[in-house]
Amino acid sequence: MKIAIYPLLLISMFLFSVSFCEAKTQLLLNAGGGPQPGGSQTNYTVGADLIFWQYERSSRQTLFLGTGITYLGTDEDVNEEIYAISFFPQLNLYTDKWGENQPYFFVRALGPTYLSSRKLGEREQGKRFAFQAQVGAGVYFGADESWLVSVSYKHFSNANLFSPNDGLDVPILLSLGRRW
Repeated sequence: MKIAIYPLLLISMFLFSVSFCEAKTQLLLNAGGGPQPGGSQTNYTVGADLIFWQYERSSRQTLFLGTGITYLGTDEDVNEEIYAISFFPQLNLYTDKWGENQPYFFVRALGPTYLSSRKLGEREQGKRFAFQAQVGAGVYFGADESWLVSVSYKHFSNANLFSPNDGLDVPILLSLGRRW
């Protein structure tokens, strides 16, 4: 039953995005994992992000708003999984095109996040409220640059607003997306 709410949330995010703006909507599916810095556990993740608003400041900078759901798991025998629901701003910085492809760097910062639990393996957060931060690089490709692929580093923590603040990290995250 607990799992059934997450597809409904994703559908709701999609319907919200369609009615919210005329900008190109982006849906990204992602997966990744790796060792937790400063810890002995290995974390892994799957998730989906929906970007529903954009503001093009210049041909080199675009600001986006989006929401996402993330499943985080670990190889530890206790506190093996949590879910994170986030709302985030994202800044894309574009480089020169590679033929028909548009490479970019991106950063997400201070994305308010609800965690389904305060603990993942040996890591602990003081509250279920945290922030999502993410940094990476990607490329838009295909007809009208409607597809994208990226690699990034994802981090959740409470910015030391509450103790403890161990942080939860996914060192390598691969995303594949489509915009329309």
